[in-house]
Amino acid sequence: MVNDPRLKELLKDYEEVPKEAIIASKMLSDMYIRVGRPSTPLSETGAKVMNLIIAVWEDLYPIEVAQWLDERKSHLVSEMSISTQVSQRTGRSLASFPWPIYQMIKKLFPLFKVQDRNTCIKMVKKWPMFKFANRI
Repeated sequence: MVNDPRLKELLKDYEEVPKEAIIASKMLSDMYIRVGRPSTPLSETGAKVMNLIIAVWEDLYPIEVAQWLDERKSHLVSEMSISTQVSQRTGRSLASFPWPIYQMIKKLFPLFKVQDRNTCIKMVKKWPMFKFANRI
């Protein structure tokens, strides 16, 4: 596709974006606009967009989905008790988001504070797949 050898050299370290990903991004942004540009995925219309984001990720990346879900299960099984986490000062995450989903949340809901504790609790209740702690 690229004929200029200097440009080819610059682009050699980058992958071409799959056509499916481009189409999915366009579909998600169109849906976001169509439902009125919700400011949070926790609203009724925002949840529709969020459900679509999850569905697209699951359809486009089934291997990564299976791996991510397996990692979540492994983490929940091996999670230390809260008192152990506090005494060892390991920190504690309530929710974990796959990188592509996290990126879409940040792009479509830029003012939404996905890292806030209360937000994490609401997200996990609405979408249990994001749960990263046995006890919330």
